[in-house]
Amino acid sequence: MLRKTVLITGATGGIGSALVKKFAEAGYNIIATYNNGDITHLQNICKKCEVDLQSVKIDFAKVGIAENMLTKVIADQPALQCVICNAGISLGEKMLIDTSLDEINSIINVNLTSVILCNKIAAKHFLGQKSGNIINIASIYGIYGGSCEAVYSASKAGVIGLSKALADELGPYVRVNAIAPGYIQTAMTEGYSEQEQAEIKNRTPLCRLGKPESVADAALFLSSDEASFITGQVLEVSGGAIKF
Repeated sequence: MLRKTVLITGATGGIGSALVKKFAEAGYNIIATYNNGDITHLQNICKKCEVDLQSVKIDFAKVGIAENMLTKVIADQPALQCVICNAGISLGEKMLIDTSLDEINSIINVNLTSVILCNKIAAKHFLGQKSGNIINIASIYGIYGGSCEAVYSASKAGVIGLSKALADELGPYVRVNAIAPGYIQTAMTEGYSEQEQAEIKNRTPLCRLGKPESVADAALFLSSDEASFITGQVLEVSGGAIKF
């Protein structure tokens, strides 16, 4: 029997590394894409868990090249059961009127266009084998919006719309869901000052910041048989926060 395989994009980031660890511990072989970062940590995780790791360097800002590379990676994966689109970027807080077209295109290419293409490739593969599931990492900004994060919010709202539409399109064979993290302690959010973090905690009903492992826990659940009747949903992992 073939060991299940999961493909995780943006695997060297905070949430990406947590996803690799969680799924490796659950016995999945890992296909990890990355653009920046050191994969040594991922190699050590997979070695400890005695699962295989295939790492592929992909720059999702170059959407055409990324599409071709993902197509080749996924094509020969008979045991692939789950694809998690996690790669994403943010400019940090910046008013829309101060955002250049190049910056807008960069965010949309990485956060939305590449996710659409990854979903397209995964969908074709999963429909062929009549099983599989897709998990897209969005953001609560995609639900509620974030001041000075307009383009980022728009990109993540697009991911949520994609997930809902594709779930309807691919049933009954393929499940598609999204996870919308709130404030999670990663490199993308470590620029917040102590005062800003205190304010975020005050606006969060659970009064604390999130950890990447919480997002990974949600993803593993959505990929499992226990979630076999869940599709087209957005699972918020935000401590109850709706606005920062």
